[in-house]
Amino acid sequence: MVVAGPLRISASSAVKNRSAGIARLGLRFMSLRRLPGLPNVRAFSSMWDKQFTRTHEWIQLVHSESDASFIARVGISDFAQDQLGEVQAIGLPALDTSFKAGDEMCSIESIKTISSCNAVSECHIVAVNKKLEDDPTLVNSSPQDEGWFVEVKFTGVLENAMDRATYEAGCKDGSIPP
Repeated sequence: MVVAGPLRISASSAVKNRSAGIARLGLRFMSLRRLPGLPNVRAFSSMWDKQFTRTHEWIQLVHSESDASFIARVGISDFAQDQLGEVQAIGLPALDTSFKAGDEMCSIESIKTISSCNAVSECHIVAVNKKLEDDPTLVNSSPQDEGWFVEVKFTGVLENAMDRATYEAGCKDGSIPP
């Protein structure tokens, strides 16, 4: 059961009405998944929120293929795009390419510098944002929505990822360097 103030929604009705009622109520859908090793126990998870890295990438789950295999979108933060200035070109990887955590997946050419978007974990490219080929400035105008770079398949846990509040506080106080 999901409890949001006085509103109670059963897990089955939340799943049935996920796209319609839950979105209209302004509630964020929490995934219901099986816990490994406990086949009859399910747990709610807020892992669908964007997570951020110290190198200014974000990752957001698109869907779960199993208890340990996920598809996620990756891009750069608003802070990163602001530091880069106007983006002029994006070098996207080929589909089916694999990367290890920290490897450069995409190159970013801006009026100020050339930078990269790194793999947040060991992953495999399953989709690229073709819109960026025609309009790389989507990274500037919508860095955390329409300006995503790739969709990746990964397994396991995202190590060293942080929530938005922690990331933004680190950018503000300088503990996460530009």
